[in-house]
Amino acid sequence: MTERALDETYAAWTRAGILFGQPASLTSPDLDLLLLDTARLCPGEPRLFTHAVSWLARYSRFVSRHRLKRLIERCLTHEDRPTLGLLLDLAIQNGAARELSIPAGVCGHHGDPRPLFDVHRRSGIRQNLARNTACPAAVARGLWAPDVEARRDVLRPPAWIIRHNPGFRDRAIRKGDLRCTILETLRRDVPGGELGSEKALVALCAANRPAVSRALDDLELEGIQLRHPDPDDRRRTRIRLPAA
Repeated sequence: MTERALDETYAAWTRAGILFGQPASLTSPDLDLLLLDTARLCPGEPRLFTHAVSWLARYSRFVSRHRLKRLIERCLTHEDRPTLGLLLDLAIQNGAARELSIPAGVCGHHGDPRPLFDVHRRSGIRQNLARNTACPAAVARGLWAPDVEARRDVLRPPAWIIRHNPGFRDRAIRKGDLRCTILETLRRDVPGGELGSEKALVALCAANRPAVSRALDDLELEGIQLRHPDPDDRRRTRIRLPAA
């Protein structure tokens, strides 16, 4: 990735509440896509990896788990998936919601074990050091990397994060569950926020039809009506975000 992409990733995490000591992005990040970018950059940026683990350990409820799973499957290369899987595994070890295992479960492992960080790939001595100090979670992903202990001193408090990212509040209230994925998918991934059927929504949610149907029912109980009869065929149901 380019230097600009690296700067944008650090700025996005700064806006999300990590104290990197640099200006924050002007807008709230798409957290799920940000995790994919982080996985791509982590081999060259060990501090980014450890701080992202720390953030997830405390704020995993902000992550839309099923949407993240779908984005991993569609947008992240097999080369980068184990890195994200390890990041999620270590976050769970440090107290993140165990439901992060949903996206972690599609991240796989490297068949040919190697150091996670570029700095350990530069010589045989450093590679041996990485292998000898690798934690079990990393080894399970086919990576050599040390354990990570989450640090709260590198994180902003929840009130600051919500104040600067108001959209995170709804994610937290719904604990990143399937309701969250449905809303974030329609808002961010579907042009116009409308789909032709519930079946089409299921295909985008990395979950089965009954689970998506129950989540739509739960959203209706919250007063968020997403199902709408098709005006051209009353037997069909369209899925549409409410007007702002």
